[in-house]
Amino acid sequence: MVSAPDSHEPRRVVVAPPPSHPGLSATVLDVECAEDEDVVWLWTETSGGRFVSGYRIVPRVIAR
Repeated sequence: MVSAPDSHEPRRVVVAPPPSHPGLSATVLDVECAEDEDVVWLWTETSGGRFVSGYRIVPRVIAR
């Protein structure tokens, strides 16, 4: 988990989606981000399935 140093704004933990096959392991388990941020998961595709191998934190888009 990634922590924000010396931050007083509310944070939340976003859990990564599971791999597509039980034999695969994700390299990222969860990410801590601010309430006004979202996580975009980066996937690695293999012949055995896919798994989360990274992430990007982006501004949260609010639907109207």
